[in-house]
Amino acid sequence: MSNPNTPNVRTIVAATDLSPASNIAVEQAALLAKQFGAELVLLHVFNDGLWSTIKAIYSAEHWMDTEPALVARKLLSQQVAEIAKRHGIRVRGDTRTGRAAREINTFGHEQDAQLIVVGEHGEDWIGDAVIGGTALKVLKRSNLPILLVRRPASAGFSKILVATDFSVNAERAAQLSLCWFPHAQQQFVHAYFIAFEGRMRLAGASDDDIKRYRDHEVSRAERKIQGQINALEAKTTVGKLLIRGAPAPVLIAQAERLEADLIVIGKHGGTVLDEVFLGSVTQNVLYQVGCNVLLVP
Repeated sequence: MSNPNTPNVRTIVAATDLSPASNIAVEQAALLAKQFGAELVLLHVFNDGLWSTIKAIYSAEHWMDTEPALVARKLLSQQVAEIAKRHGIRVRGDTRTGRAAREINTFGHEQDAQLIVVGEHGEDWIGDAVIGGTALKVLKRSNLPILLVRRPASAGFSKILVATDFSVNAERAAQLSLCWFPHAQQQFVHAYFIAFEGRMRLAGASDDDIKRYRDHEVSRAERKIQGQINALEAKTTVGKLLIRGAPAPVLIAQAERLEADLIVIGKHGGTVLDEVFLGSVTQNVLYQVGCNVLLVP
């Protein structure tokens, strides 16, 4: 972003398999495009291998005489026209053939998109019990911000939790959240714990000793989180939540307690391994939280 205090979202890519489930993500992308004054690009990836499998399972050769890819393009064109008319935004559509996650990521970069929007589930019913297989692969592979849509579209995110561990990645996520959603109620959440607390007791530490260490950790975290907020020069009041416990359970519990409609979290913590795979905290949040998640690389 050229100016950290001004949203600079020019292009949003929304992935769709043209199913009712993915339409929720498309609708949320349209609302965000209107909010940012951005162009919305709908992408449908046609997997001819999957279509062959479906025909084999259901003996569906007689279902249609038309080429399925042509039908998909027609439906996509209709959806583009309908969204453009209803929201008054710039919309266009495109189709690709291949593996969805790879094509979505490649397309996002080709379009110089600032955000990719995906739904939790589409019609990839194999292995979609918790989070869609395609969605998870996109989340793992992309180095663009990804919005995972889990709830019906909202005109604006009003209650946002921003996860922070004070890393550079967490700072990027916090800056993006404040920049994109300046009018929302934002809470920075940091989970802390006392390392080796159980072993301290075994070594003879008293309750007072442990309380002192806890107070010290809270004071240190308070200074760091306030310093982060000050450095970001937030134009609105930002809340702070310092909670003892493991990060993922803390975030999930607070999202439910505060009825958050969005969690903003960094994709990884910065290690070489985390550059390849999603960080463990992020994965736990993605699998278990019930609200939308904005994943920031």
